[in-house]
Parts: sequence; C-alpha cells; structure tokens
Amino acid sequence: MKALLFVLIALSSVSSFAAGYGAAGCGLGSIVIGDKPGFSQIFAATTNGTSGSQTFGITSGTSNCGSAGKSAIMFIEANKAALATDISRGQGETLSSLAAIYGIKDTKAMGSLLQKDQASIFATQDAKTISAKIESLLKSNKTL
Repeated sequence: MKALLFVLIALSSVSSFAAGYGAAGCGLGSIVIGDKPGFSQIFAATTNGTSGSQTFGITSGTSNCGSAGKSAIMFIEANKAALATDISRGQGETLSSLAAIYGIKDTKAMGSLLQKDQASIFATQDAKTISAKIESLLKSNKTL
C-alpha cells in the first residue's frame, strides 16, 4: 500500500514535458489514456511497461514518442552551451550526439557545415529556433 501511495505522489508531482502524454511518458499507454493527470497515469505507465511499447517507441520514434525533431529540441535545450562550443569548433561530443539524433553518419561534414553558420544558428537562445536552423541547413546540404 505504501508503494502505491509513493507511485501516486511521484506521478502527480512530475509534469509532462511534451504534448500528447503525461507523467507516464510515451508508449501505448499514452495513446490509450493520453495526458490525463493523476491516477490514470499509473494505468498508462503499467500499459507502457507490460507491452514494451515505450522502449520500442523511444527507439523507433513511434507510439507517441516523437521524432528526431522533438528529440533534437530537447537535446539542444539540455546541452545548448556545450553544443554552441562544439559547433564553433566543428567537432565534439555534443555535435556527434546531435548527428546521431538526426541520423547523420558523417559528423565531420556536419560539423563543417554548421561551423560556417554558427553565428546565425545561435542568434537566439530558443532551442526550437536553433533546431529549425540546423534542420534547414542539413536539408539544404545534398552531401549529408
């Protein structure tokens, strides 16, 4: 009973980070139950856990788990300063991680491309705008 109470308190104190799912996260539970707060998130989490859909969804970008764009925005928000430094150098761990999120194999070419436009990419501190600028550059480059 104490464990159930703990889970209820934990789930009620966690805010959802993305539209479309609640504290239980993405997966089949988020599709069936959605982002309804409170006790329903326990059912969503149980559904996600027992079906294995959350792990698969995160890996594949399905089951309401978002796309590379959403993942990139969250990554940029969490690593903005380090990413700005890596892009200014044209290489680095955060730049390699961002390349993996976008599915870019040639991180060296991506680093060179983004390095040229570093000032315009980081003209704002808004992660969504930064991501949009990076995506635009990646899409316009035919070699990546």
